[in-house]
Amino acid sequence: MISDKYFLPGQHPLDLAFVRQVFAIGRAGEQPQDAADRSRVYLVGGHLRDALNCRFRGLTPGPVRDLDFAVLGRPALELAREVADSLGGHYVVLDPSFDVARVVIDDGPTLDFAGCQQGTLQADIERRDFTINAIVFDPEQPEHLIDPTDGLSDLQKGLVRMVSPGVLVDDPLRLLRAYRFACRLDFEVEASTLAQIKAKIGLLSGIARERINYELFTMLDCPRVGRLIHEMGEIGLFETIFEELIATRKVTANSYHHLPLFMHSLETIPQLEARLESLPDWARTSLSEVISPSISRLAVTKIAAILHDIGKPDTWQITEAGRHTFIGHDKLGAQMVKVTAERQKWPKAVGRLVEKLVLWHLRPGQLFHTADPTQRALNRFYRTVGDDLPELMLLSFGDLGATRGPGLNGPERERLESNLVELLNGYAVYKEDCKQMPKFLTGAEVMQLLDIGPGPLVGEILNALAEAQSLKEVQDRGQAEAFARSYKGEKQGDNQVEK
Repeated sequence: MISDKYFLPGQHPLDLAFVRQVFAIGRAGEQPQDAADRSRVYLVGGHLRDALNCRFRGLTPGPVRDLDFAVLGRPALELAREVADSLGGHYVVLDPSFDVARVVIDDGPTLDFAGCQQGTLQADIERRDFTINAIVFDPEQPEHLIDPTDGLSDLQKGLVRMVSPGVLVDDPLRLLRAYRFACRLDFEVEASTLAQIKAKIGLLSGIARERINYELFTMLDCPRVGRLIHEMGEIGLFETIFEELIATRKVTANSYHHLPLFMHSLETIPQLEARLESLPDWARTSLSEVISPSISRLAVTKIAAILHDIGKPDTWQITEAGRHTFIGHDKLGAQMVKVTAERQKWPKAVGRLVEKLVLWHLRPGQLFHTADPTQRALNRFYRTVGDDLPELMLLSFGDLGATRGPGLNGPERERLESNLVELLNGYAVYKEDCKQMPKFLTGAEVMQLLDIGPGPLVGEILNALAEAQSLKEVQDRGQAEAFARSYKGEKQGDNQVEK
């Protein structure tokens, strides 16, 4: 039985109510006629692939979010509208020229309908991207699967294989999508497919940035991207997307970095992924949050990790003693990220976070360079970084893990590792203290007290006041008012000196 061989109990396509309903609507009103002339509806795509993969790998099936149907012998737009009307869904035309429509059902899965290209199922299968996505379920043959490209075999082997070399040229975004599937499914990219991707990777530069963003951020949200990160680097994938990385290949290894810069930047990914499970719950929760539609903070942190040292090539110097220096590369890198974010058309929140992480990526380690930091320095760091601290600390762990030269080994490395852990855990204590801390003055009260208007000085005073409160230097409203007056006086004195 196909149910036993290919599907877990309850996961056969006809076990799903929405699948049965679509097939029933597709058959409704048909008159008995020659089978060759009848319209047909097939289940294809991601849900079918994932259901089969769960059976092969003993995985627990997730909720059904998307169902894809191929329509033969009648317009897919027509069937989609009938389904929307029958099921009370929202009908959306995606591409009328290719006969593609969508039905969105409240509290239900999204149903996509596409007409079979060139009027045959075989031609439709041949235009699909990868064999694991070219498997077809025909309700007229419920105990069989249509699989002319051996997608079932590739699913069992854990391989992402192109249907043909031509499909990568038809839509070069598939060059990146292959790795999105490989990372998500924990598969490998099949050898001949890998060779074709490497040969055609330059075609990716002609793809709209918005489409690249979706594939890239979705891929980086997977927990085990690091397994394939260097393979992606070797074929030029990241340099094709981020031209800023090209120059990093010229920076060699040194006493602190056992890897050349380009490889170091990529190695931060598996290193930070290795730390995910050991992070406290509150930090993992932050990383799982969505910063922009379909983009997690974890994915953005990985982008920052890949780009964190892009300022190094232009700041690289070697002293007479043979020491490699990169003074100011953090600031230059942050400036470069602004250009990157605009070119890549990232959402503003994404660009701001990547820029912040690149700018601050050295600071956690710098806090401990000479001696243990004072509580004032720690509080100032926590307040400045704020709720982006889990992302910055994860980047720091990844950066340290990818830095294993002879100049950073032994007790020194162990000490820095321990300091970073303490710095991360200390933020939870700081946050709790801030919750308990009374707010003695608001911005409006500061302006009234000091007879000043809105401006940067108000924010400076409130920040300095919060720091003083956290150190128990200010403990009531009277002390807060005195502190505010004193701060304003000092600022005015500084301005007079400058003049």
